[in-house]
Amino acid sequence: MIMSDRDLKDLLKSNKLSIDPLFDDSIQQNGIDLTIGDEIALSISAEDQIIDSTSEQDIQKTYKILKSENGSFVIRPFAYFLLTTKEFIKMPNDLMAFIAIRSTFARLGFSSPMTIVDAGFEGTLTIGIFYGGKSSIKIPVGCRFLHLVFAKLATQSTAPYRGYYKNRKGVSLPKGLS
Repeated sequence: MIMSDRDLKDLLKSNKLSIDPLFDDSIQQNGIDLTIGDEIALSISAEDQIIDSTSEQDIQKTYKILKSENGSFVIRPFAYFLLTTKEFIKMPNDLMAFIAIRSTFARLGFSSPMTIVDAGFEGTLTIGIFYGGKSSIKIPVGCRFLHLVFAKLATQSTAPYRGYYKNRKGVSLPKGLS
């Protein structure tokens, strides 16, 4: 079952779901919008470079973490980057969420793979974004960028999220594949 704005307000009021900070315009008809945090990780790998996908060290060398100094980021054409949310989320064990970029950003040339937030997850979200525009574009820190659509699980998860990314704050670089 997809959660409505009323369902989400009830979950937030009861502290079963926690989002901090939560802005006045965040709760939408069928989900919650999240904002851009103050750091991103730009992919800096070269076409002729071969990365060992099982090596966390190799993978992390292919990113450069940038902090916003003037309240925005300039994204170059055809760039891939990791974006973090300003919001820290605590999910209950019977709720998950689908992550999508807001349609305004899709219309500007941003895309992202389908991603989820697992039951039991806690932390800021990091999501991979591709920008396919032909011109550089400036995006402000704090603008609503992602939309979460929450779904109620039929029963509580017996194995809530306890993985690598739990309780992280800021942009989280990928770990090596195993």
